[in-house]
Amino acid sequence: MNDHPYLLARARALRTFPVPADHAELAQLRCAVDDVERRLADVVTADEARELMLAFASDVEPANGCLDDSDVRRPASAFRLVTLAACIRHCWPDRSQPLYPGQAARQDDIITTLVPLHDTLAAREGIAALGRASHFLAAVRFLRACGYLAPDEGDGTIRLGPMAALWSERDIAELRSGYDVLPGPGPGKE
Repeated sequence: MNDHPYLLARARALRTFPVPADHAELAQLRCAVDDVERRLADVVTADEARELMLAFASDVEPANGCLDDSDVRRPASAFRLVTLAACIRHCWPDRSQPLYPGQAARQDDIITTLVPLHDTLAAREGIAALGRASHFLAAVRFLRACGYLAPDEGDGTIRLGPMAALWSERDIAELRSGYDVLPGPGPGKE
């Protein structure tokens, strides 16, 4: 029996998973991944462990939603996008270094950076002022659930998640070129 569909489903469901110790199991997983034009990407967990994640092959560009598929996808809110931008900037203090895994940043510092943007974003999205930080905290929870930020460890910090490890060099080059406009720490706070 071909276990490839089961191996792929398990890899997708777990998001990140330990590297199989059994070489035969790893070879079977690699074969399953190759069959569907995917690849295994190395990711580093918060405790410095090496794990794997299922990603698109480097020569495959996933659909980016440029076509009018609004029935299928919902664009990210401005709060989620600017929250992700601030998290990237705080967790990646030196653009000359690799983006992932970056470093831990204090959640309070990130929210402090974002609060002055609240009124502008709230007006843009037609949201009444419900609390200057509540939308950003909700965005952090959402970004954690999607894997863009690492799971909450209860230590008041934010780390980039495994999805950041999957960004292409082209995407990271775009982030580097726009680094100065990402919401980040004030002068002297890096």
